[in-house]
Amino acid sequence: MPRYHSSIHRPVFPSQVSSYSSLSGALTPPPSQFISSRRQRVPQSASKISTGPICGPIDFDYIGQAGQGVSMADFSVRSQNAISQMVAGANEQILAGTGVVMIKLRIMASWAGYEHLNFTQSMPASPEISRGQLGARVALQFWLFVELAQKSSSTNPKWNINRTTIPFEKIFLVALHSIGNDIWQADVAVDL
Repeated sequence: MPRYHSSIHRPVFPSQVSSYSSLSGALTPPPSQFISSRRQRVPQSASKISTGPICGPIDFDYIGQAGQGVSMADFSVRSQNAISQMVAGANEQILAGTGVVMIKLRIMASWAGYEHLNFTQSMPASPEISRGQLGARVALQFWLFVELAQKSSSTNPKWNINRTTIPFEKIFLVALHSIGNDIWQADVAVDL
């Protein structure tokens, strides 16, 4: 980087230059580092970005555990009151001002070995929906996907969904990513 000299500013030396950019994570989220060595992100095939407005990612974390995700089982079995005490920003109306009225959740592109299932579900959404409520709706759709996957064969044994390899209770919702036209793809991790 060329050094610019100015009489009103001190020189910036190469050791003081940061590689950080405020735009560095604008399009793709950085891979998160999970606290548990057993937790791994499910490999995803990148979905084509559709035309239409794209919203920022919606993260799902336990309070004080950023980037770790929330168990789908917790979203499935706990009340919204319990979720609001466990999940960071659970009562936040995350779609307010976005204009999103429908979410088409694509799971088949999110789960290695089950691309052939072509699992896409539509869920009604409103500006009033909270992070906790959306997490519960996504968990319900994943429950349906898990039931379907258990009756199907996987092309990737490591990511095989069944009661012994990867049961529903070991699946974590990390984030939802908008890919345009009300289509969202889930960022999911599992404890292996």
